[in-house]
Amino acid sequence: MRFKTHSIPAYASFAMLSASIMLNTGKLVAQTIIPIETQNNALILQADTNKDLGTVYFGKKLSNTSEYGEVSGVFKQTPDYTGMLNSAYTASGSRNLLEPAITVTHADGNNSLDLKYVSHDLKKVNDDVSLLSIVLKDPAYNFTVTLYYKTYYKEDVVEQWSSIKHNEKGNVTLHKYASANLHIKSAGYYLNQYHGDWAKEMQSEESKLTHGIKTLDTKLGTRANLFQPSVFMVSLNKPSNRR
Repeated sequence: MRFKTHSIPAYASFAMLSASIMLNTGKLVAQTIIPIETQNNALILQADTNKDLGTVYFGKKLSNTSEYGEVSGVFKQTPDYTGMLNSAYTASGSRNLLEPAITVTHADGNNSLDLKYVSHDLKKVNDDVSLLSIVLKDPAYNFTVTLYYKTYYKEDVVEQWSSIKHNEKGNVTLHKYASANLHIKSAGYYLNQYHGDWAKEMQSEESKLTHGIKTLDTKLGTRANLFQPSVFMVSLNKPSNRR
């Protein structure tokens, strides 16, 4: 499945959506399962009992949609007491121990942000294209992030972007705001990146990713595609067969 992302300003056919039910301290509590499917692949999100939205599966589409509710424990990289290692959109501060997708300073100076699942909505654009929107909100601040997933079913493509809004009593500073936050699981990861010059852009080179942060950037601003094109591909378990 290929992903396309969009940058956002500082202020700025799916499977049937279903929910599974679990027993917790004698009460029935809903865990919302949100399948995002194309013809051959699936990205499955789940809002757990604490309203934390995470990625519980990304891979080949399963024949039985109900099975997605059983894979969340298998897909996680490691046991996680923070509940955020597979977050669909990782916020900074609070419980987070990872590189965040969004970092803010609230109007009162607080740097912590906790995004909880509120609702989701699915719209069918045409027979091939659908648009899913998921609203996340901080429980203490009037600050919301809406995640958008636009699927091109036949092409096996998912396009993702985010919208950020607040109604706090004062200015909010956005230090970092990602278009997407994709969580994947594998025994190994291989990065296919590109470099170039005039008339020979997009020269491919591939390397195995190690632990840490890999940065692809350019100092040319609007001419980014000259030396360091802003595209890459990650393959799982083994090097890719594409150049």
